[in-house]
Amino acid sequence: MEIVKRNGLEFLTSDKIDAIHGFTLRHGGVSQGDFSSLNMGLRRGDNPFNAIKNIEKCADALMLDKEKLTLTYQLHTAKVHFLTPEDIGKGFCREWGEGVDGIVTDMKNVPLLCYSADCVPTLLYDKKRGMIGAVHGGWRGTKDNIIANAVDVMIEHGAKVEDICAFIGPAIGICCYEVSEDVGEQFAGEYESLVIKKDNGKYMLDLKSITASQLMEKGVLRENIENCCICTSCRNDMFFSHRAQKGRSGLLGGFIQMI
Repeated sequence: MEIVKRNGLEFLTSDKIDAIHGFTLRHGGVSQGDFSSLNMGLRRGDNPFNAIKNIEKCADALMLDKEKLTLTYQLHTAKVHFLTPEDIGKGFCREWGEGVDGIVTDMKNVPLLCYSADCVPTLLYDKKRGMIGAVHGGWRGTKDNIIANAVDVMIEHGAKVEDICAFIGPAIGICCYEVSEDVGEQFAGEYESLVIKKDNGKYMLDLKSITASQLMEKGVLRENIENCCICTSCRNDMFFSHRAQKGRSGLLGGFIQMI
């Protein structure tokens, strides 16, 4: 995992993903105030024209096809959609009309974008089949196995699980992610080592490692998974954080495209 610079912007990348990709940091954009400055969120309260400018700036830096850019429409569902040509541009130029927290495609030159500000963003890639995915997982989506659903969608369309690589991006860590008792108990039984119960009855939750565990449970090889160690709440200077910014923040973006 390393930070690379492209046209004045910085992207977090992984050598596990042999495609154009990167998670954005929060600097180098045009947004102001709480959204300063490279906000990817079109529905966060930022001026949407600023968010569009930021997205286009990232697309230009990564040399992505802006005309085909396709975004998730994140409503904390576990739904993963395999893109058809008719879906190109949804989430950016056109509306989805329903929640779609994960998108997968085998089309070249169709850039995908998911986004987050503490939730877990994951980029998927199968070089042999020629397939990519971008997935958003909050605690609800993670509990409902959205990342496993994404792997299933890839397999249904010809991927082999042993060829799938995953880059789990920046998200809030177990150091900062305190959840209520009812949420924590939904994970405690199955992922005991990744959940810490506190004296006040609440839990600290390691969503990134749970996501990695769910990938391996589906058969994705450990050596094909990169799990970003950076906590977005701790490093709010680098990344947006819903928790650290008390509910008013921009969103980082996870871009991926095959050429």
